[in-house]
Amino acid sequence: MADYAKMPELEEYAEWFKDFADLYREDGILQVTWKTLDMPMHHSGMAHRAVGQLARIIGMDMKNEIIIFTMLGDNWMIESDPDGWETYSELPTQRFQHQYFDDTNLFKNMAFDIDVPTIGAIPGPGFHWDSALLADLTICTEDCVMEVPHGQGGLVPGDGMGGLCQFYMGAKRGNYYLSTTRQMTAKEMLDFGFVSEVVPKGQAQARAWEIARMWKKMSYENRTIMANIMKRPVRKWLMDDFKLHTVSEQYGSLLRIAAGELGDENSSQQDEKYISRVNDWRYATTDMQKPQTSESWVEMPHKAAEWFKKVEAGEIENPFKHNDTPGYYKPYRPEPKK
Repeated sequence: MADYAKMPELEEYAEWFKDFADLYREDGILQVTWKTLDMPMHHSGMAHRAVGQLARIIGMDMKNEIIIFTMLGDNWMIESDPDGWETYSELPTQRFQHQYFDDTNLFKNMAFDIDVPTIGAIPGPGFHWDSALLADLTICTEDCVMEVPHGQGGLVPGDGMGGLCQFYMGAKRGNYYLSTTRQMTAKEMLDFGFVSEVVPKGQAQARAWEIARMWKKMSYENRTIMANIMKRPVRKWLMDDFKLHTVSEQYGSLLRIAAGELGDENSSQQDEKYISRVNDWRYATTDMQKPQTSESWVEMPHKAAEWFKKVEAGEIENPFKHNDTPGYYKPYRPEPKK
């Protein structure tokens, strides 16, 4: 009779995704640390696709009993690879695949292909926090701020982050943050029901491991069934609403491209290569934590550009500039069990 089908082992898929994630497993707890090569993760079409692909793979490995999603470095994702969106801009096939399949699979695979308990551990401010917020529990540090920046970048806020705001925080509050791009502080996110717990800087991963080890005290069967209960609300939301969100963003972005309005900070839709300097400014200042106005909406990309010029001139320091020394960033490893 036929044996079980051969499935990839951790050592195999860890090699497949070594440019995008560090995978560490201890006692059935898998920690996925997102990264780009040996640096903190840079947003790109390739990284965007890898998140959904890896979610599907780790969900098939029954040795992964609990999963923690976190980032390399002391923040969530802030930078963008300026050359990482070349295929994304190719019409029609590449753009279609990135926006139709990748946008959907990142959410779908996280929610439906992983059947065990999950924790998102956010070590600091950043964007594209979907894999952390789709987890059953989300831990963030006290310095964390989040936002849905798409509207100011010329996009419909429909890649899922705006939808998660509506889902977790309610329609009125969610609509406010997705449509005004205002940042939420860690305290606000906790008060709004967006995250589960706020911890001191540097403690997000440690706290995630404490909870994972606590869950390990439950029987494997019970905590896995519990995971299905925890995932059910998000799964129902995805079934009802998610595709409308992603298709709406795709349609809006294609209209702007067709109008020839994709480019720098003076264009109605800004190219992905400008994300890094805009994000660094957004997280290095408190401007976006205030209620936004028509003036601030227009000034935002220009203020970011001026700020970036001062950074390049050495007049001010960019707190989010990455250290490119090989081996400088080390993935978190838990303390030995007591």
